[in-house]
Amino acid sequence: MNQKAFLSIFIGLIMIFSAFAGVMLLWGNNESKPVTVISDSLETFGVQGRLVNWNVESINDMLELAPESTGAAYWLDAARSENLTDAAKAVLPQSFGLTYGERLYPNNIEKLGAIYFNNTWAEFHWIKPFKVSYEGLVIPYNDFMMIPSSADYSAVMGKPTLFGPQEGLKGVLDVISGGFPTDLFELPQEEKADLQIAVLGSASKNSSLPLPSGFQEFYLGVTANDSNGDYNITARYLNPDSSTEQKIQSISKQYGLSVFSQSGTVELSGTLQARDLKDALTTILKS
Repeated sequence: MNQKAFLSIFIGLIMIFSAFAGVMLLWGNNESKPVTVISDSLETFGVQGRLVNWNVESINDMLELAPESTGAAYWLDAARSENLTDAAKAVLPQSFGLTYGERLYPNNIEKLGAIYFNNTWAEFHWIKPFKVSYEGLVIPYNDFMMIPSSADYSAVMGKPTLFGPQEGLKGVLDVISGGFPTDLFELPQEEKADLQIAVLGSASKNSSLPLPSGFQEFYLGVTANDSNGDYNITARYLNPDSSTEQKIQSISKQYGLSVFSQSGTVELSGTLQARDLKDALTTILKS
């Protein structure tokens, strides 16, 4: 994998967003249009061809849709905790779903995720189905319909709806159509949380982005605790280097978290108060 090309997409996103301010999907600007959803059936979209239909309850489920070369991913239940969603917006690489989630569709994005691979990326948006009105060229691919939203981005409707550049969408659609998904992520297996992040060390090395580095693999899970308004957090590092181990110890002392080490995996876990959530995530995800 061309690492420099892979990482350049993150930096390029910052410039892309400045040009995106006036771009909306072809079903129009729905900021002032209340939408009543009659049915949650995917056929409500009214799009011909195949619709994405994949049961995703965790980042591990989402990685089953990710191409072999995927190096980083996140998954967020945006409807679970407003404070957690706000913290995610502050610490994760910029994405259309996080930044424009309330304006991309007539229905809010309830859950979302993103994967980064090769020289491209794709986002996953969970929304209640609505009638899609679109004009212009629709691009068929593996019997799916890519609906252009601009010269650069398209959407493939379903559960989840896919959004991103055509090459990124094709990578995901290839997996759905029978291609091989990534098998490089071990730490997210069997894990569930409201916010989940997975990163391979090869993807974050020498990166100036808000992603950690200095390990073979990294996993972060954060879950909102309804009983008292705090957050349970688990961060795991597979084969961290000495600098990362020192960082883990420092974070542990700063936020009162526990550290456990076994068979090359170091785990940082505990409870965070709501007031500390954003700062703690920023510290953990800092390179």
